[in-house]
Amino acid sequence: MKLGIQPDISHKPKEAFEFASEHGFSHVEILMDHPLYSMENLSHTELLELKESYGVEVLLHAPATSTNFISVSDTMRKASYEELRRVLHYADRCDARVVTFHIGWNPGFITAKGFVFPEELYEEHNYRVLTTEMFEFLKSVDCENLALENTISLGEGLRRGIEFLLENTDIKITFDIGHYNCRRGHELFLEHFDRVVNVHLHDNHGEIDEHLALGDGNVDLSIIPKDYDGYFTLEVRDEEAILKSKERFKMLRGSME
Repeated sequence: MKLGIQPDISHKPKEAFEFASEHGFSHVEILMDHPLYSMENLSHTELLELKESYGVEVLLHAPATSTNFISVSDTMRKASYEELRRVLHYADRCDARVVTFHIGWNPGFITAKGFVFPEELYEEHNYRVLTTEMFEFLKSVDCENLALENTISLGEGLRRGIEFLLENTDIKITFDIGHYNCRRGHELFLEHFDRVVNVHLHDNHGEIDEHLALGDGNVDLSIIPKDYDGYFTLEVRDEEAILKSKERFKMLRGSME
């Protein structure tokens, strides 16, 4: 079983790899939004040295706070593709097994009536940019290790756009079971589980994205096919929760096999 972690947010890179090795994890997924793990502060040579020193594989989670592939801004989308291309080059140099990325988000608005999200404003735009810009990008890169994560709720434009990409490119999937439990429309990703190369593990109560330790919410791990043999990554980012989730996962996964 390939069970790994995203680091505790207080861990420096060496501490993260020491912790992973000490507790028998197969890999560390580098959260590149974290300042200590950004490309600006962690060179690919340092990452290779840590990987080789501790016998732990490396996965990458591309920056999600500084990229948005469905932004209404042409400039922002162009910069997002430049950043992802830079991440893929970095991944090649540090022998990363998977590069996970987020699709981005559409903004809602604070009004006198509260928060309003007019999804219909974005449907045509989302479908267009995915089936043109992202389609062209994915055709221009090696998608063997590039995985789109299920993140935001899917309206019709996003659902159709993502389905188009899955049917017409070799893009892979990182399946986030916590997001599946609290977001709308993610059945699409279950339907294409043969494309999944990484599963993010964390818990919630089905309403908001809480990133709780496994067992502290109502996420149903049994939806993961029994024959899946890719990476599992604990995405709780806290030492105590990581170890608690490890034991819970081993117990539950063992009972499903």
